[in-house]
Amino acid sequence: MYGLYSAQLDESHLNAQQRKYLKQLRAGSALSIEGTSGMAGGNTRKNFATSSAWLSGFFDNGAQNIVDMYADEFVWEDMEFDLTITDKEELFKFFTVFDDAGPDSPHGVHLFNLISNDSHQVPLSHATIRTEGVPEGWDEAEYKRLAGPIMIGADFEYDEFSYMQWIWRAQHNADFFGIPAAGKTTVTRGTSTQFYRNGKIVRCRTHWNFREFAIQLGVVPRVG
Repeated sequence: MYGLYSAQLDESHLNAQQRKYLKQLRAGSALSIEGTSGMAGGNTRKNFATSSAWLSGFFDNGAQNIVDMYADEFVWEDMEFDLTITDKEELFKFFTVFDDAGPDSPHGVHLFNLISNDSHQVPLSHATIRTEGVPEGWDEAEYKRLAGPIMIGADFEYDEFSYMQWIWRAQHNADFFGIPAAGKTTVTRGTSTQFYRNGKIVRCRTHWNFREFAIQLGVVPRVG
């Protein structure tokens, strides 16, 4: 979605607080913005409340509230959006899409609700990755295209993780992925997995049911 809306997300579309925050991000200075909460960042042990604060925070409190929950070195990925982000400025611009800009926002109105959460502290760890190279039967370019994003951040160490299952209701005021969607409302479910180091997010990956969206928008037939 960031790719769809990036042309609309220059600084002229940000409010004064958002422009100030973006300037702070670029300068690498201490980040602060009125009304934000560090509930899901810092050293707070993760639980249902902290995960819910992350999930709904960008719509309820603004994108800047979410960015500070991430470590300076991180990876964020949404497979359905085909998007991987490792830069806080780009992350901020993406989450701005989901800010509460009123019922007529071109980006729509998005409601996220956490249904279940599993959070656990663990000894300092990192991902175990495949080391054998390209598997037999795979085209090397295709393998690298698919495996490459998985490898980003695999070496980041973490001491805690959360697995979240949530639902998403979107009121569309414009096309969605090039699909006519204005005036329609879609609902779906998704999952997010986060890994933390000292309370900050170092790896974050999200999956949601795009097929259900497409069915509700009339471009994929419902089976059964």
